[in-house]
Amino acid sequence: MKISYRLVIIFSSLVMLVLSVFFFSLLLGEDFLRVTGLLTIGEEGKIFKFVGFIFFFFLFLLLWMAGLHTKKPLQTIIHETELGEIRISFNAVEALALRAVKRIHGVKEAEIDVLADPNGLKFRVGIVSTPDLNIPQLLCEIRNHLQDYIKDTIGIPVSATEVTVAKVSSEPRARVE
Repeated sequence: MKISYRLVIIFSSLVMLVLSVFFFSLLLGEDFLRVTGLLTIGEEGKIFKFVGFIFFFFLFLLLWMAGLHTKKPLQTIIHETELGEIRISFNAVEALALRAVKRIHGVKEAEIDVLADPNGLKFRVGIVSTPDLNIPQLLCEIRNHLQDYIKDTIGIPVSATEVTVAKVSSEPRARVE
């Protein structure tokens, strides 16, 4: 979120705080701006003041939390090489690994999670495969291809790859006319 948007949200939350304090002061009997006569007279006025206080205080809390909320810092992998330090985000590594796995014949869909390890990267891969394939051979091919691709592309070794076949899809039947 841009800083200007945050400033607007924080400013509007402070306006809501001022309004809620104003209604709370009206509830206590203090009328700084002499507007009690404009609102309502009698017991209905107290209910109106209380509802106004609760409403504006709740808006203040929501806007204040929204203005102060920050995104989580981008998690990066730092790897030391002879040439220097490599910094790459987990999202970038997942995207590269997903690209590598989807290129393998027999993989229709894939989901990948990356974990950092002192020895390298660990991957958890879930795939949907096409039918009539040798599943152990496909899993071995995925492990080897992913390990080579990540090592060649990023330069970080892969310490482990866990591949799970989540589903074997059925091929759509060809339509004969």
